[in-house]
Amino acid sequence: MTDKLYEYVICEKCGAECPKNATKCIKCKNPLSKDYYRGLWLKNAIITLALFLLPCFILFYIINFEISTHFESQVMKQLQYSIDVNGRTIGAFFEERRADLLSISKLDIEGIRDIMTKRILLQRFAREKPWFDFIAVADPDGTILFSTNHIQANVENEPYFENALKGSFENSGIFYSAILDTNAMVLASPLLNRHDRIVGVILASICLRTFYARILDLRIGETSEVFLVDEQGIFLSPSRLGGQVLKEKGHFHKDTNPHTGNGGVIVHRDYRGEKVICAYKRFEELSGYLVSEIDMDEALAPVTILKRIMFIIFLLFACFVVASSFLFSRRVTNVVKKLTSTLKTALDDISHKKDTINNINRELRKRLSDCETLSHKILVSEEYIKNIINSISSGFIAIDHNLSITYCNSYVQAYAATKDVVIHTNLYEAFPLLKQNDVQQHVKAIFSMKQPFRLRRVPVTKGKNELILSIAGFPMQDRDIVAGAILVLNNVTEQELLHAQMADYEKLSALSQLALGAAHEINNPLQGITSYIELLLEEEHDVEKKRQTKEVLDNAYRISETVRGLLSFARPTPPKFTKISINKLITESLSFLQHQPLFRKIVADKTLSENVPQITADANQIRQVFLNIFINAAQAMPQGGSLQVMTTKVKFQEIVEITIRDTGVGISPEFIKKVFDPFFTTKKGEGTGLGLSISYSYIKNHDGTITITSEVNKGTEVTIHLPIRQVRSSNQEVLE
Repeated sequence: MTDKLYEYVICEKCGAECPKNATKCIKCKNPLSKDYYRGLWLKNAIITLALFLLPCFILFYIINFEISTHFESQVMKQLQYSIDVNGRTIGAFFEERRADLLSISKLDIEGIRDIMTKRILLQRFAREKPWFDFIAVADPDGTILFSTNHIQANVENEPYFENALKGSFENSGIFYSAILDTNAMVLASPLLNRHDRIVGVILASICLRTFYARILDLRIGETSEVFLVDEQGIFLSPSRLGGQVLKEKGHFHKDTNPHTGNGGVIVHRDYRGEKVICAYKRFEELSGYLVSEIDMDEALAPVTILKRIMFIIFLLFACFVVASSFLFSRRVTNVVKKLTSTLKTALDDISHKKDTINNINRELRKRLSDCETLSHKILVSEEYIKNIINSISSGFIAIDHNLSITYCNSYVQAYAATKDVVIHTNLYEAFPLLKQNDVQQHVKAIFSMKQPFRLRRVPVTKGKNELILSIAGFPMQDRDIVAGAILVLNNVTEQELLHAQMADYEKLSALSQLALGAAHEINNPLQGITSYIELLLEEEHDVEKKRQTKEVLDNAYRISETVRGLLSFARPTPPKFTKISINKLITESLSFLQHQPLFRKIVADKTLSENVPQITADANQIRQVFLNIFINAAQAMPQGGSLQVMTTKVKFQEIVEITIRDTGVGISPEFIKKVFDPFFTTKKGEGTGLGLSISYSYIKNHDGTITITSEVNKGTEVTIHLPIRQVRSSNQEVLE
């Protein structure tokens, strides 16, 4: 374009490129126009106008469309709201009147001729109900026998009378009554005698003034109105602007009835011939429609005013843009003239230095290529080193002498205060868990003493977790100056826990051996005691003393069984299987415990199924399991509670299910997985932690299962499954 601007002139007639100094076009021989910038000025003005005015016009039409749509939508919503409110109001009115009429539709009379005995009741009812013009009673032939306004007529041929006589409640709708010589609405109901037989029809005329007053005028403009029309579009209620009931149509007389179907929102011409926005809804009670409408001109009047204001604003803006575009184009053209003159001089100078610049560019491209290659190698090496450091399962933090972080690997970011560690952040701000006096002193000593350090055990808190870290620090020296330091962090929490668990396991092993020896020491004298008590029991003839001796002997046997259970836990022995009754074993265990002080406030509830068969099991082991669970349940209810025991046979399986449920303090979720571990207890020094572990061992001996579910402060449920029959093996003794 620059060459054409200075070396050529464009012919305005044929568009040919002619030499700069030519006076005529070399193609069409017409005189050449030398004012190139005049055409440029005009083009700029036209382009500027197009760029500014076209979006403005588009915006004008978009806003106009949106505003019109919005206003129309708002008017339609308000009309629809008016319809819904009036529909509910009129429906409630008819329901109330129906209830009023039905309340007196049954009278204590034998036949229709007894109606005059109830005239005072009916007259008082009419006076108390101002929405009724009168109350009347007709016999089956349609003759009105009684009326509060003394009407004498026959309504035999009226549809509402015929339907009411057949037993249905009828609403006549609004119609012209020849009897009353006026518009009316009549409610009719069958009249029942004391034997609930239809003896006539009771009629009630609705006061239309009261009914029309119920139609709310939710006005949204001067021309808005609400009225009722029938299925042919004829007014059933007066309109505010002059529509006559049962004489005029609610729409323009030359148009078809627009009120059809179940309802909707439409635009049509009303009875005056005016264009209106109309919302209507079908009203089955009157076999017609409830209509709410407003003149289109009034509804959209704000839109028309807003359109005028917008048009004036856009017109003023367009005038301003036209004037500005011409001024702007002229200024731009003048600037271009000055720039082109300067550019021509610069281009002439550049053309002489082109070769030099090309040589410099070639050299720069070569060096740039070398730099890019070197930079790529450096990036690859740096990324490789970072990957190596990030793959190490230790945390690395590099800091300078101001304790600002210069680098850290991905492992250590798990201990940071924020998700991503920002480089050059202060060490203790990024890692608050290092803000301990001991750590700070050792970090400070790196820069002052130039010596590394190592802290093997540093307890820290990360969120809700207690961690133990091993921290080491190493100085980074630049000649004789410590320029920075490297901190190495390792999480040794699991190692410390493992060491503690190993110590506990050694204690448990020693305690197990000690318990085994103690059990032997207890068992030997206990055998002598039980033998002596057995001799006393045989020699004793007093019934009461013999019972007491038997109770002491049973307790001694239970001690022996407990010791044997402890021995079995430390050195398991095969169980002795016999046929036993689970229900009987549960009953005996509860009877044995119910007199204990621990069970004084406990209410035991047994639901033992009679369908539970006898099972093959070791009675002593299963009894000990029940006793352990019952005692644990009682200890969980120190203030008293309920202990429920249920047994049943599992459908389609050879398994017996025992469920034991208490209302105690419950077990927290973190302890529920440990309840079967030996020596684990939550009784703060009051228990040995062996009861449930021994019970678990006994149930496993029977190829059964035991599970525990619990909720804190609500209770615990223990479920035991035992097979009905045991599979014989070489190490099991089964006694038939």
